[in-house]
Amino acid sequence: MDRQHLQRQLDHLQQQIDELGIGKAKRAKLNALIEDIEAELSTGTEGLGDDSGLQDRIDEMMSNFETEHPTIAGLLKDILVKLTSIGV
Repeated sequence: MDRQHLQRQLDHLQQQIDELGIGKAKRAKLNALIEDIEAELSTGTEGLGDDSGLQDRIDEMMSNFETEHPTIAGLLKDILVKLTSIGV
């Protein structure tokens, strides 16, 4: 259930990226982040709990979008919480 919910959140984030007027550089960073999260999910949770780099990147992106795109920042926060709860 958690992984399915997380995948729905990633899909919603992708939809928001496509719909909102986000610059090319930020769009590329978000898309790369989504791809990395999906890659982590596809490998399973074994051994992933030590990877704080992904969490740091999500935190950074949340900070970048808080003012201009609070919806995206909120989605990123939800994704981070879900990743933490499943051990990624």
